[in-house]
Amino acid sequence: MKKNPDWYYNEKQIGMDYLDPEIAEGYNNQHQKFRDFKAEAENVVNRLGITSDDTVIDFGCGTGGIALNLAKYCKKVICVDISSSMLAVLEKNAKKQNIHNIDTHCAGFLTYEHQGPRADKIVTMAALHHLPDFWKSVALFQMGDALKTGGKLYLFDVIFTFNPEDHQSAVRNMIEIMRNAAGDSMADETVIHIKDEFSTYDWIMEGLFEKTGFSVDSKKVESDNLLTYICTKL
Repeated sequence: MKKNPDWYYNEKQIGMDYLDPEIAEGYNNQHQKFRDFKAEAENVVNRLGITSDDTVIDFGCGTGGIALNLAKYCKKVICVDISSSMLAVLEKNAKKQNIHNIDTHCAGFLTYEHQGPRADKIVTMAALHHLPDFWKSVALFQMGDALKTGGKLYLFDVIFTFNPEDHQSAVRNMIEIMRNAAGDSMADETVIHIKDEFSTYDWIMEGLFEKTGFSVDSKKVESDNLLTYICTKL
């Protein structure tokens, strides 16, 4: 893990406490109520053109729902997460599935220290919102340093598309959509996300890409306030 200056942001756990082993153990079951990790990973492979020669970094990999599926298609997946409890679940699941082409690093966007050749692809799904906007820009620079020129970044996250003046009705709608999709506990998690985490607007996110050495190849609205960007490292 890289040693940063004292004034660097502390990537502490915010929102749901995924450092808690019990919560980490239940993560996949909870999220599989509204996610299909296998299909999501296949979509990433197809949209990024991942090949068997590629090294992929998954920032905020969690319990490996995406990373372990990506490992079936590429040379190696470097799995990065600040929660040792989540990584322990990932490693246990990798062993069960007989997957060996992964490396795990207990680190964050700001503290991961890349070694060896630069990666071909970077994936980060529903993780960058844990950083305030200034630190998102630092994280993008750090990811760019780990990615080869011409390499691809796949970013999926909660990114707001509503007009600022509509924020109250938009957020209420987000909470109810999650309640209908996955029950009260995930609606409560959405409330925590809005209160304590750092999702930003699409127009801010796109400015951050531009200023940190990425060009936006595509922007896809997966559903209200859930966006996927594919970017190229310049």
